[in-house]
Amino acid sequence: MTLLNSEALLDILTKKGLITQKQRQFITLEKGKQRQKLLRKFGAKKKFDKSFPDLVDIIVSFKLDAGERKGVILDEDSIIRAVSKSCKIPFKKLDPLNLDMDTVTKTIPKNFAINHLLLPFNFQNGILEVAIYHPDNETVLTDIEQANQVKIKPYLSPKSDITKILAEFFGFQRSISAAEDQFGGPGSGSSVDIGNLEQFVKISSTREISSSDQHIKSAVNHLFNYALDQNASDIHIEPKRDNCMIRFRIDGALNTIYNLPKAVHAAIVARIKFLARLDIAEKRRPQDGRIKLSLSGGKEAEVRVSTVPVAFGEKVVMRILDPDVIFQDLDQLGFSKRDRIIYNSFIKSPHGIVLVTGPTGSGKSTTLYSTLEKIATPETNIVTIEDPVEMVHEAFNQISVQPLIDVTFSTILRNILRQDPDVIMIGEIRDLDTASHAVQAAMTGHLVFSTLHTNDAVSSIMRLRDLGLEPFLVSSTLLGALAQRLLRTVCSHCAESFDMEGRELIRLGFPVAEKETYSLKRGKGCRICRGTGYKGRCGIFEIFPLSEQMKKMIAAGKSSDELRQLAIREGMTTLREDAWEKVKAGITTYEEAMRVTAE
Repeated sequence: MTLLNSEALLDILTKKGLITQKQRQFITLEKGKQRQKLLRKFGAKKKFDKSFPDLVDIIVSFKLDAGERKGVILDEDSIIRAVSKSCKIPFKKLDPLNLDMDTVTKTIPKNFAINHLLLPFNFQNGILEVAIYHPDNETVLTDIEQANQVKIKPYLSPKSDITKILAEFFGFQRSISAAEDQFGGPGSGSSVDIGNLEQFVKISSTREISSSDQHIKSAVNHLFNYALDQNASDIHIEPKRDNCMIRFRIDGALNTIYNLPKAVHAAIVARIKFLARLDIAEKRRPQDGRIKLSLSGGKEAEVRVSTVPVAFGEKVVMRILDPDVIFQDLDQLGFSKRDRIIYNSFIKSPHGIVLVTGPTGSGKSTTLYSTLEKIATPETNIVTIEDPVEMVHEAFNQISVQPLIDVTFSTILRNILRQDPDVIMIGEIRDLDTASHAVQAAMTGHLVFSTLHTNDAVSSIMRLRDLGLEPFLVSSTLLGALAQRLLRTVCSHCAESFDMEGRELIRLGFPVAEKETYSLKRGKGCRICRGTGYKGRCGIFEIFPLSEQMKKMIAAGKSSDELRQLAIREGMTTLREDAWEKVKAGITTYEEAMRVTAE
């Protein structure tokens, strides 16, 4: 924006109602003060134009209200959007996940792109789309057209976005290129990958990959920072025949982030295994480990690392465990009023078993950890048995299962009562031995939490019976069960309302009145949600306590269908019904509810 006249910029902002006349006078006065400071600092040696120092940065630093809109801060995005409309140059909000690294880093030289704040982001049909910050960069764009023999289509973007992406992409690309030269050059042996099942005949000597190589360190650090910045829950590093694919799971959906040269795959995996204290030389067997990351602001995050050998090498999946996500207020998880009261009665019980059920990735760990944190006091001894320990918490005594030395759920439970626990959390009930010890702990006056992999809450009773537990033991120790799923929530930045007929919703399986029309919400798709219409996730729950009648039916060996019908008669909200409540409240969409609660 340095080439845009200061007065012209202020005229645009005033006309658009983003600043008032009083604010304009204040900005002009402060700009003059800052110019005088720079003159005193640099003297006549420094050349100033009419907009130096950068007026946009000055305005943003003041954190002014956007004109007459109290409480709405005038930010860089709003200013550039206003300039975009005035200059008739389309606005582009850059999403790093949608950018191709080669297009960004190999189209325009690095120094030229940084000096002129240019970011090429798409090339198609002979047209190169470039994000720019200066609206008057016609001469520079003409030079690019002539040098690359392409037609340029400019877009205006905030300077902060352009500079951040240029720094990250060029930094990462430099690390990857250097690593590729290091591990993929002549004599490196990278053309033969002994981890690739397709290449099992010809084996040549390969350069030993050191986990201390600086370029790989930088690349791996970038992946961690990028994943945390995008709120990713998992990082997948997947070896393919000719490349290494990096994918992030964001809000439950996998997104392809990078396709890297195959030559750097083994080095990246070696670095991660080094950080997770795994055996770098062992490539034939799966391994599990963990890494602790230090975040800005003194925060920390746990990373659970899993490696397995696949057709083209070792695949690594890293689960990112953010304390702010794992430990939440129970009222923020998404319980309905009725379910919250019932669950509260569970956690206040002096003894018994509480089961949390659902598939992998349904939020069971978050529910259990949040529950344990809620009831943790200096007077309570909480012992957890996990495989592995997901998030270390000082208030709990956490034991990690180690099958290789016969430290399993059942063997630990045989001795756990000697540790004088008040509350026991078992990561998962997998067999009769573990289930029997959990029942024994509940019968001797302990509150036991555990998980099961079942499709709904009532099925947990049948699962315990299938494991071999006697029905009377289940009915006498089980307090209740909770099934849960995670739904993507509608993006608040692009949410829009629409009407839907009741009969159509009934056809989809929702419990509604046929003759009514319902006002629902959906996301149009924007830069914040990366065009998906969804941002963030919330839980839906199916929870029931064991009433006296339910206990009698369990002891009598009644079927799952009969138990489920009784639970519904006694007021249990099913997963589909709870999902519909979230749809009605505008939290999620009916399509998402259908997807997650499909039978």
